[in-house]
Amino acid sequence: MEEKTIIKSENKSFLGVALGGTIVAIILFFIPIIEVSSHPPFAGKGISYNLGYNSLGDILWPIALVVLLLVWVVYFMVAKNEITVTDKRIFGKAAFGKRVDLPLDSISAVGMGLLSSISIASSSGSIRFSLIKNRDEIHNAISKLLVERQGKEKQATTTTIKQEIPQSNADELKKYKDLLDSGVITQEEFDAKKKQLLGL
Repeated sequence: MEEKTIIKSENKSFLGVALGGTIVAIILFFIPIIEVSSHPPFAGKGISYNLGYNSLGDILWPIALVVLLLVWVVYFMVAKNEITVTDKRIFGKAAFGKRVDLPLDSISAVGMGLLSSISIASSSGSIRFSLIKNRDEIHNAISKLLVERQGKEKQATTTTIKQEIPQSNADELKKYKDLLDSGVITQEEFDAKKKQLLGL
């Protein structure tokens, strides 16, 4: 049977955020330099000023570096995220372009999180796909597939063959004795049934 694609992800662009973060980092880097150049340190103090020591620079330069690293690490982490849901499996690329291929039977749960992310839990762990525009539609499609699978499994396990539980010969004989005592059957009918049940 052919594999049928149900839904594919549409990714949000994080490039604008990464470029904006880079601009913020550059501004944070240049603020101490601009501050030092606009207030010359030499006014009556001699040339003992050390450009490496600037309290504003000591604070802003590490922040600029952290912002720059953070936005580009997040960008490369989520830039290639994609997910495709079929009637048999879920596949695509997760964080840092890691290829993922999960059979539908191995998936135990699906959830949603921050950064328009969707996480899929399986026996081998949880995988997160971030910045997915149509996250809600993908979540609904996977949830529907999981519910259908559970319904089929439940139907397969609850299908039972009804069998009559045979009564023991003693129970059957007691039933006929009660019928005899109440006058519903005769002694001859009871004796015949007794021989039949006891195999005489």
